[in-house]
Amino acid sequence: MPSETIYVAFPSSEHLHHTTDGFIRRMREGATRTEPEVVEEIMTRFLDEALETFFLAPSEMLGLGRAMKRIVHVTADTISRTSHMVVKRTAKKLDIQQNRDAAEYMDKMRMMHPDSQGNEIWYIAFPISDGLARKARNAIELAEAGDLDQALPRLTEFLHELTDVALHWYFEEPMKLLGFGPVMKRLVNMAVETTRKATHSVIKRVFRHLEGEQIREAARYMDSLLVEGPYRADT
Repeated sequence: MPSETIYVAFPSSEHLHHTTDGFIRRMREGATRTEPEVVEEIMTRFLDEALETFFLAPSEMLGLGRAMKRIVHVTADTISRTSHMVVKRTAKKLDIQQNRDAAEYMDKMRMMHPDSQGNEIWYIAFPISDGLARKARNAIELAEAGDLDQALPRLTEFLHELTDVALHWYFEEPMKLLGFGPVMKRLVNMAVETTRKATHSVIKRVFRHLEGEQIREAARYMDSLLVEGPYRADT
């Protein structure tokens, strides 16, 4: 059994961390009332921070042209509207046991990783397989070595595969844990497929136009999201 796993992770905002931490604590202490407003706030903020990390921040960092940047922003907006609708409709329908299950899912999706000064930094994180981690490292190493023609297709392939892994952890896993009925399942599946189609499309349309230093910067940005952490059997 491995002792360490590679996670794709981004730092949680202080507000999101404290709101989530309080919700988890109350559910574990035996809360008897549902908290639909809190669940909605947590999931909405999480989605906004994830979209910033995976779409909006990279588009600025890479210095994309106006047309490419518009594609990224339209895609992020489409995912945001679809996902927020699902969150709003599902949060108020969760019973107390589903609230408790949601709290355990939220705990599974966070990780504390200290910074270089030893300060506690809380991340939203999901694990990736050793094979996928190797693909990422290979693309990053090629980019750093200046072999950009080889790095770009490998980085693009990695991002397409990562999309499906992220959708599993962000949508499919909580749907399974919360035991949604057929109506809610259809709603979540619609959000999943909208997000999947939009994300694969934007990767294909944007990455084929990257060149030179943009490829190297994209690889470095992806490298900044890879965090080594303890292996967890529940993931």
